[in-house]
Amino acid sequence: MRRHSSWISLAIAAALLALAAYFWIGATTGLPLVDDRAELMAEAQRGRVAEHHDYLLLDHDIDYRVVTAKGLGDIDGAAVALFERLAADARSRTGRGLLLVIDAEADLVRLEVGYALEGVFPDAFVAYVEHRQMLPFFERGRVADGILATTELIVTRAQRAAAQAGFESEARHTGSGGAGATAPARLGAGRPARPTTPTQGVDTPAGRSPDETLEQYFAAMAARNADPDLPIYTPETRRMLREWVMTPAQMDNVARIGRSCPAGTTRTASDGRHAVIRYPPEDRSCAPYFFARTDTGWALDFATMQRVIRFGRSNAWRLAERSGHPYAFAFEDWRFDANGFPRE
Repeated sequence: MRRHSSWISLAIAAALLALAAYFWIGATTGLPLVDDRAELMAEAQRGRVAEHHDYLLLDHDIDYRVVTAKGLGDIDGAAVALFERLAADARSRTGRGLLLVIDAEADLVRLEVGYALEGVFPDAFVAYVEHRQMLPFFERGRVADGILATTELIVTRAQRAAAQAGFESEARHTGSGGAGATAPARLGAGRPARPTTPTQGVDTPAGRSPDETLEQYFAAMAARNADPDLPIYTPETRRMLREWVMTPAQMDNVARIGRSCPAGTTRTASDGRHAVIRYPPEDRSCAPYFFARTDTGWALDFATMQRVIRFGRSNAWRLAERSGHPYAFAFEDWRFDANGFPRE
């Protein structure tokens, strides 16, 4: 575990002086969850990020703050200094803290990790989510979406740590010894190149059954094949995916969750043109998949899924529309609560 030396203390002191020019730190008023001094997000977007981070605190006792500014100087020292100041305002009972700092002027991003989370979010993981999840969104100018997409991975990682007893229950020091990673933010750098042909030689024809197509999809995600025009997608889905940001981290996460879900059950509509693979309702992270029969086989209908299926806190799925679409037949024998979450 890292320990502060005298020169680090001097760096922190200097960074605090630099930060004072950007942040008013009141003696009695806590800092907000999202302090967007660089104005990289709209007000509604800041609210969405804060809402998700509130859930992260409630579900996993992780206090996750976001700060944007301009001209912080040494972003590593500034992040450590601000983290130390935030320790006095910590909301986590067990000292689990995360701080995302974006310097719009220097075009840098750093995710600072507190002592209590170093074992769960090591530097390699932080660098991975920055480069493979945040930056593809930041390049498109979608800062809030990049933060939210990263929070999804943080939630997934926290869930796995809790399930494997990776969190320690005793309270820990709330500060940070410099754990985390810094990366170029590439804010608004432009649309990243998207592959137009399958990568790594992955063959992805539409399957003769929904199960076969789903296996093709998981294989494509494992190979990080972001081609939106694969035959496993319906024409409407292909048009939608051409405008999506498909990050390497998202594809890795889809492949990992898909392989970890229990065996699904296929339900086919009476017209023989639509099908759903669904999982037991208690497996809330295993969302159903929609398929439409095309001339070449069964294709994934993400266009309808994107409209009908939503994800709430802890990445749990729900039905936003329970009727009026061709896949409603697959859920007629299930109960849903008022928010659309399935019940056993």
